[in-house]
Amino acid sequence: MRRLPQPYAMLISILLVPLLLGMLGCWERVRAQRSVVDYATAVVSLPQQVREMRELGARDSSASIDLGNPDTVYAPALAADMVEARLPSVRRSLVLARMQGPLAWCVIGGSLLALLCGAIGLAAAQIAARRAMVSRDVLVASFAALQRALPLVLGGMVIGLALAVVCGVLFELISLWSSVSLSGGGVKLMFAGVVLATMAVWTAWSAIAALREVVALYTPQPGAVTGRAVSVDEAPALWRFVEDIARRQQAIAPDTLVLGLTQGFYVTEQDLVLSPRDRAVSGRTLYLPAPYLQFLDEEEVAAIVGHELAHFTGEDTAYSRRFAPLYAGMERALAAMHADANGLLLLRGPLQLADHMMERFDLTVRHWSRLREFEADRLGALVSGGRPAASALVRTAVVAPPVDTVLQNAFAYPPEDDANLVAMMAQMVDEKGWPDIRAYLEDVQSHPTDTHPPTPERIQRLDVALDATLLETALRAPREGLRPAGERLIDDWHVVCRRLSSDYLAEARGAHARHRQYLEDTVAAVPQEAVTLYNNVASVSWVQFGVAAMFAAIGVAIWIFRRAIGFGHDAFAVWLILGICSAAVVIGVVAGIMTRRSGQTPYLILLPETLSAPKLSAPIAWRDVENWGVVYGTRFALDLILEDGVVLPHAQRFARGTKVHKRKRLVSIGAYGVRGMSVEDFQQVIERYVEADQARRVLAER
Repeated sequence: MRRLPQPYAMLISILLVPLLLGMLGCWERVRAQRSVVDYATAVVSLPQQVREMRELGARDSSASIDLGNPDTVYAPALAADMVEARLPSVRRSLVLARMQGPLAWCVIGGSLLALLCGAIGLAAAQIAARRAMVSRDVLVASFAALQRALPLVLGGMVIGLALAVVCGVLFELISLWSSVSLSGGGVKLMFAGVVLATMAVWTAWSAIAALREVVALYTPQPGAVTGRAVSVDEAPALWRFVEDIARRQQAIAPDTLVLGLTQGFYVTEQDLVLSPRDRAVSGRTLYLPAPYLQFLDEEEVAAIVGHELAHFTGEDTAYSRRFAPLYAGMERALAAMHADANGLLLLRGPLQLADHMMERFDLTVRHWSRLREFEADRLGALVSGGRPAASALVRTAVVAPPVDTVLQNAFAYPPEDDANLVAMMAQMVDEKGWPDIRAYLEDVQSHPTDTHPPTPERIQRLDVALDATLLETALRAPREGLRPAGERLIDDWHVVCRRLSSDYLAEARGAHARHRQYLEDTVAAVPQEAVTLYNNVASVSWVQFGVAAMFAAIGVAIWIFRRAIGFGHDAFAVWLILGICSAAVVIGVVAGIMTRRSGQTPYLILLPETLSAPKLSAPIAWRDVENWGVVYGTRFALDLILEDGVVLPHAQRFARGTKVHKRKRLVSIGAYGVRGMSVEDFQQVIERYVEADQARRVLAER
């Protein structure tokens, strides 16, 4: 079945569903008014009918009344008594009908609130996104206003939908109470209605609770960066180099220079926390990646630094400082809402509206990001010229793969001794050369907050041809051409690279140590000795004993009251029924005893490496389990899907509820439940053993 396109599904959830609820409320309002009129009329007319019937009976003892059914007639006195007996029920129905009126208005009001909030949200997203195209200041102002309004809009939608659904269900429940007889099928209908109303109230409360912490998630968080801040005393030539570029561009020099191994060049005014020393940095920060300083010459680095400082000139970082926290806060809030929604239907429309708002602003953000990057490229090229700027764009594209490869390998397998990772990157390029440039020219340079245009388009905007000469310059070997910028601008460059490498490797070792500790804790979470779980047979055996007791009571009652019920002269029928009841008692007792005894046999025996069950011919190794799940509801079972190539055990004879499906590679071990455990507890136990086995194997491979 084909799914509806996303825009249509969104409009249905946001507009059509509240509209349909409103129509339901209008229909319920008409029904409530009609019921009030009918019951009020009946309350007045029924006593008068009773008097008239009694007067008729007094005048004519042979008269009859049909009470609306011509096939059945009653004496006037009996008919009067029957009509009079209906009066309490009619008065009760009148009270309930008067309660239905406000409920119908609540359905209408809730649906109108949800519809109004949804329409306002859609219109606000459209208007704000269009206004944001005017300027970046308008973008920030529009997004901030939308962020403030979003909790109110979403809250209004959720409260309106919840009010409409709950009141609509209560209205119908009252109608059911008024119209059915509280016996037999009527009791079942009332019970179903109460369950439905309870589910509606729970769903509404869960949906409202999912929005409670959205505003708190808007709080800006400092950015985390792995790197070292370098002072003027530590790198005077580097500071002079950056300040000279800022002076030539009439830009504001950064307050802090940070050297690191990861990410690319960028500037920011966001508060940062530098690891591994947890140093807090605020103000204008320029981040310089050491690997790129090793591979780029001074002119290429000057073009990139000029590009980044141009963001200071154009107040781009102030824009990012104001906008990025808003944007990140909104994303955190929406992620939390999606996580808390957990399939709640009442949150589907509000979430689709919030996602639509973010998508509308994403397009605007990309528009301004492209424009500001092109302008920053132009200003950066004024520092060192167009060809060095273009060469820097190409060279950064091919530098990224070897840098990422060395860093990923070092993090995955950190060496025991600290190594110079920057030198390892240069050695890799010396030995293997650069990657195919065609595979990376379309890559977008990473940046913490903004989207960059494709590299070929940026080179074209610099009025530089992407020709063989440019590629020859950009793809020169690491030791060809001018000395690397890092060696020229930073004293003891190789010492600095070793320090940065040491920091990175220390962080990697710390991550490995934490992961190893997690694995060891996971392994230790299961005992080494066997854990035996038993079938929860108590409830089933008591049901069987109860059935036996019921048949015993039936047999005794039939024997005692055999004359009263018409069996006094039919001895054969009495003894036949007593024989059936006796057989049922014996079967129930025997079944209960056997069920009780079966509970003494283990259901599962859990060991760190294996799981075994008396109902299976052989144990199952945890490592052979590809997937698993606990089935409960109409039946209870532990389902295990085994890996291909594993020999499947077979179910023992008379192993009730246990099956082995060879084609599906499924082993299903049935039971009535697990003694002393809820379903969730049992799931957690199995999950611990599976995770412990996985952790043990990972530790063994190290």
